[in-house]
Amino acid sequence: MRLLRADQDQFEFELGRNEKNRFIHLLKLYPLVPTTHHRLSKTDEIPNREENQQLLEAALRHQREKHRQQVEAWLNDPHRFVAAGKSYRFEMTRGQIEWLLQVVNDIRVGSWIALGSPEVLEASIQQLNEQTAPHFMAMELAGYFESFFLEAISGERVPDYDPVVLGETIEFPNPELADADGLVAVGGDLSVERLLAAYRQGIFPWSVNPITWWSPDPRGIIELDGFHVSESLAKVIRKQPFEVTIDKAFQQVMQGCALPGPKRRDTWITPEFIDAYTKLHQSGHAHSVECWQDGELVGGVYGVAIGGLFAGESMFRRVDNASKVALYHLVQHLRERRFVLFDVQMVTPATLPLGAMTISRREYLKRLAEAVEKECLF
Repeated sequence: MRLLRADQDQFEFELGRNEKNRFIHLLKLYPLVPTTHHRLSKTDEIPNREENQQLLEAALRHQREKHRQQVEAWLNDPHRFVAAGKSYRFEMTRGQIEWLLQVVNDIRVGSWIALGSPEVLEASIQQLNEQTAPHFMAMELAGYFESFFLEAISGERVPDYDPVVLGETIEFPNPELADADGLVAVGGDLSVERLLAAYRQGIFPWSVNPITWWSPDPRGIIELDGFHVSESLAKVIRKQPFEVTIDKAFQQVMQGCALPGPKRRDTWITPEFIDAYTKLHQSGHAHSVECWQDGELVGGVYGVAIGGLFAGESMFRRVDNASKVALYHLVQHLRERRFVLFDVQMVTPATLPLGAMTISRREYLKRLAEAVEKECLF
């Protein structure tokens, strides 16, 4: 069992196939193990001791029944465990782990009671038989999971994630199985076919040595009807200081994005990326919007178009407002062509004032599935 992600209130775990089966079997034992008894006191010094004892037992029965229903609902969720190769992954909130810990603790203590409440376990192990061995195994298994979950929510256990290594086949793992930073896989290549497959699944590359594939959560987007034009930007647009073109200088735009600029010392856009996305452009799936001034390219933006999706990759400027104007015209063009999803991957200080916002990866993937099925021509 591994802890893959540990956010403030969200945890992700991975189980092997056999571990998953043992975990499910353990939880199904919950209604069968003996109930733990709690006594208020062995003396008569507490007023109304018997009455209060009855109230305590009734409360414990109510809690146990509530836990039984929670366990049943949790196990019956068809989306609880997500297959990931030869293993399975599942997510839990802190609150879910806390009640699950109570359940597992009840199973452990109940199994100990079924063994006769031995004070020395070593002695009872030597006396195990066909009737008592299952109780001992349940107690040990419950203790294992109890310790693991306690370490997870206490911060004692550090998340552990091994990204999927891609082979020659053009396949990607489920992006919802990415690690806490959004890393989905490593390896593969930057062929047109693989890039298109990645974007259709909400995945994009971010480095070349090695090639890494990402799907961040949350995801940055700009709603096409929510692009914010400030008063100062509106004045610039009205003055029309730039000649704006589409797909006139795609590779030059990428090269401009690759150069250091204001507030950007370096970039992830390497020659390998420029070569790969130029081929994507030549195949009709990558596009650019350019801003020119006195015949010189002074700003632009580029990205990938599939169906009704446009995935913005990067933008640059050599004079003030050139990238903003390019982005404005890109948004207008996407609206005219009835695109429905403008992905900007992550919200940055440059895109936030323009209306960039975040949505959950799950919501993004839902909208993406609908967008890529639309027939939109850039």
